[in-house]
Amino acid sequence: MTRNASCACLAAWLSFVSGSALAQTPATLPDALTADPPAHVAVVDGRASLERDGRPEPSPLSMPLLAGDRLRTEDGRVEVLFADGAALHLDSSSTLDFQSDEVIRLLAGRVRLIIPGPRRELSYRIDAPGGWVQIAEPGEYRVGVIGGERGQVELVVLRGSALLMNEDGRTSLRAGERALARAGEAPSYAYVYNSAAWDSFDRWSESRRSDRSGASAQYLPETVQAYSSTFDRYGSWRDDDTYGRVWYPTVSAGWRPYFNGRWASYPNYGWT
Repeated sequence: MTRNASCACLAAWLSFVSGSALAQTPATLPDALTADPPAHVAVVDGRASLERDGRPEPSPLSMPLLAGDRLRTEDGRVEVLFADGAALHLDSSSTLDFQSDEVIRLLAGRVRLIIPGPRRELSYRIDAPGGWVQIAEPGEYRVGVIGGERGQVELVVLRGSALLMNEDGRTSLRAGERALARAGEAPSYAYVYNSAAWDSFDRWSESRRSDRSGASAQYLPETVQAYSSTFDRYGSWRDDDTYGRVWYPTVSAGWRPYFNGRWASYPNYGWT
């Protein structure tokens, strides 16, 4: 989809959702409007692919993620955004199976999961060879697979707390701690980790956080602030005497809505 078509879809979606919500009560809204929006691929930096039902999707950017989808990165990195504002970052050379909005399976590579506050009830699980990670509070977490499918899983807690578990035991970790687990052995004790020793993946992840808190965040409701960088890239804000600050998409002369792009039908969401 072209940049201008993306602008059109975003603007049309905002208009459609707000207009429908005004016209209908929650009891009469279609399932597609009352359900939380699905996680989606928000950023593709370099080469990456999405597989669905064994077939590659032509363009993973902006695609909603469904149970059974597989994301692969080659020399690129990917950001996935969830409905609650959480962001999942995939490093290069990573493979991830998306099982639900709460459960993912990391087969290779590394991910960082950033869950914004405030403290609330939540449940994220990252399965990996040798164990799994259980997360129940906001924070920042890095999970990596070391040594391939028969190797071990590494958990680093940058902020928050989490459990590293397998069939042989569990280890509780807090901010600034690291632990490892492999099949057939209980997870290691928690070790002190230097959270300031960042590599290129950590720096990329931090730069994405800065983009998500762009200028548009101050004008958006809290439930949409995670998408502020999209508003920054594809339009600008202006003052209107009647409505206050209004976002205008950037389009070229001769632009037509829904001209470039394609339609796809998704369970619970219909034609998208």
